[in-house]
Amino acid sequence: HRELLKGKFSYPIISKKRFAFDKFQFHVPITLNFKAKGRDNINQNVLEYLKTTPKEDIHIIGIDRGERHLLYLSLIDAYGNIKKQYSLNDIVNEYQGKSYTTSYHNLLDIKEKNRADNRKSWKTIETIKELKEGYVSQVVHQVAKMMVENKAILVMEDLNFGFKRGRFKVEKQVYQKFEKMLIDKLNYYVDKNKENTEVGGTLNALQLTSKFTSFKEMGKQSGFIFYVPAWNTSKIDPTTGFVNYFFTKYENVDKAKAFFAKFHSIRFNPKTSYFEFEVKKYSDFNPKAEGTQEEWTICTHGDRIETKREKGQNNNYVSKPVQLTQLFKDFLDENQIVYGGGSCIKSQIAAKDDKDKGFFEGLLNLFKLTLQMRNSVTGTDEDYLISPVMNSDGECYKSRNYEKLENPTLPKDADANGAYHIAKKGLMLLQKIDQADLSKKLDLSISTRDWLNFVQN
Repeated sequence: HRELLKGKFSYPIISKKRFAFDKFQFHVPITLNFKAKGRDNINQNVLEYLKTTPKEDIHIIGIDRGERHLLYLSLIDAYGNIKKQYSLNDIVNEYQGKSYTTSYHNLLDIKEKNRADNRKSWKTIETIKELKEGYVSQVVHQVAKMMVENKAILVMEDLNFGFKRGRFKVEKQVYQKFEKMLIDKLNYYVDKNKENTEVGGTLNALQLTSKFTSFKEMGKQSGFIFYVPAWNTSKIDPTTGFVNYFFTKYENVDKAKAFFAKFHSIRFNPKTSYFEFEVKKYSDFNPKAEGTQEEWTICTHGDRIETKREKGQNNNYVSKPVQLTQLFKDFLDENQIVYGGGSCIKSQIAAKDDKDKGFFEGLLNLFKLTLQMRNSVTGTDEDYLISPVMNSDGECYKSRNYEKLENPTLPKDADANGAYHIAKKGLMLLQKIDQADLSKKLDLSISTRDWLNFVQN
């Protein structure tokens, strides 16, 4: 090869050129924000800023890992009103006055499918790491910019807290990479569109997070970023704060009878044309409900997506929409339960034969379907929330009512609900900060009971 190259170039071809010449290397360590106040830990400064700044000037961004979306973002004000909510599946960039959209969700789906096919056919497996890192860097830029423009705190899921949920498009490792890159960017945030000496310019950058050491040492705050437990942020009614504390698995007839005996009443409401299960003491069903709202009325209002195995479909799971109240009517008619004319359904259930396993198993399954807030069909865009309880406006919340509105005031789908409630946990933290004595250490933890009391009241 060397002989073939002779005379082809006007300069010498040198093997291992880096060793052919003497070089001096001059290493200069640079510390950004060297004289910044609270350079290593700005948490206390942030708390004081949030306590003294007018609430009209503060916003909250909630980010959640979705089941249908890579990441979902919700921006609310300090009074809990939704200002923006959208999926981060697609990233929009502007260049020379034109907008370009990259659908990372579709790109990752295609890549994952190709990788799965290659595994099965024993071909070389394509790497997906670079695509995920490219996506994360784009999201970091977008979120950091929104934080600065809206003077917003950012609230995210605490991955160190309790059980980690599954079925996510963005797994824990990628989510942590997103957190780390965002913290690093906000350590020295520069807006390239500003003059060098302007606030936010190259020579006058913003420090919005504390120095990163490790996720374990970070705790629940890093500057303007706060971490909250993601417990009950998606399957919760945004208008009433209702969460499902019922245990509806069939075990035996005696336990099923005892379960339905705890309801204050079970009736058919002719005015609304659905069945109502009235609860006077929720903690009788589950002690976790103690200290939160005790009285609820569960309604068989609206449709649900029922997913079960079908013999005619090779015993595979099949999902289909069902009209809940009609299912109850058909079931009660089959079992000779009278529900019209003010009939007492509860007493008829109690009088059922102790050997009638099929009745109680079927009734529990129907009640479980009533409590099913999230309704989705795998492989489709069908994914909506419907609440089984009435709110103060006399309506059951349905996400479908908001999905096509230009400026929806409530979450427009199930993943939007998760991001919205993570932001509301940030709102809860703001109120804690507002009432706290900052000369003492502030406890930023959120208990389940405090969270439910916050959203239910």
